[in-house]
Amino acid sequence: MLDDPNFNSAGSINILNVGTKILVKDVMDNCLRVYGNCKTFYASNMAAALRAFSENTIHIVFCEVDLEDGSAYRLIQSIGGVQTGVEDLYLILAMESKTPEYLALAEEIGVHSMISKPFSPADLKEQLDKYLAWKAMPKEPWILLLGEADMAIRDRRYRDAEVNYQEAIAAAPTNPEPLFRAATYYLKKQDYPIAEPLLKKSLEINPNYVRSIGALGTIALMKHDLVKSKLYFDLAQKISPHNPDRVVEFVKLYLDMAMEAAKAALRIDTNNTQCRMLLGKILAVKKDYISALREFERVLPILREEQRGDVQTYMALSRKLGNIAK
Repeated sequence: MLDDPNFNSAGSINILNVGTKILVKDVMDNCLRVYGNCKTFYASNMAAALRAFSENTIHIVFCEVDLEDGSAYRLIQSIGGVQTGVEDLYLILAMESKTPEYLALAEEIGVHSMISKPFSPADLKEQLDKYLAWKAMPKEPWILLLGEADMAIRDRRYRDAEVNYQEAIAAAPTNPEPLFRAATYYLKKQDYPIAEPLLKKSLEINPNYVRSIGALGTIALMKHDLVKSKLYFDLAQKISPHNPDRVVEFVKLYLDMAMEAAKAALRIDTNNTQCRMLLGKILAVKKDYISALREFERVLPILREEQRGDVQTYMALSRKLGNIAK
């Protein structure tokens, strides 16, 4: 398709290359600029990439998995995700090798294509041909409906968005993505009774659809079902270990597990000073400042002098962050 004489008259294609380990500037210049009306931009890190997005209309992104100040996952999140409307961004993930773990990450991000080392000018030509074919191809109805749902949410037309999600699910009964996207909408509203069945239905279509597995872990965590949450997160992590947000979810889970363990220990021994101090610190980290102060106040009178400073620091911090007067 790039050999088509109409290619140069179709308008410039703006390509952003993010990263310097795989997407070496000289190599990409030599490979891309010979194909005609392509304008290339380069960003060595995520911050530079975000500046490029704010200053230019970008059509194609080649992005390395890991960046010095972030990742491809975080970059796509920062620009609002890979949308499914008519003016979609075409994302190509660059990786050292196409391992199952990176392929799973690519699915989570929603990339359109992938390249791995070593690649040649012919490989990049193939990627641009794929982009042009994708751009020219009419969008499937479910994709357009998801795009309509996104627009409706931005306009706060929530009932319209819900209708769009229902129609997208009906239009693609063998595709888990519309189910996941609808579930994400309800998850943000904390409407778990609707979100959870949608996610489970998506897993009936694809049992390894990792985005739905992780979302079920998040719902279980919010419902304080820590055992089930860990099962879901462990499974999602096994499939796709390079998702940075899931690590954060694990931290939240482990904090809740540590809090429950501390409470269980105090039921056995209410005078366990070290355990009550730890419980207070965990509650402070979880921003439950009133409960944290309650635990600290119970333990403060019986502490040794060398322990008081630590607890008093946490108490002062909890009062300040929680805007709690003495």
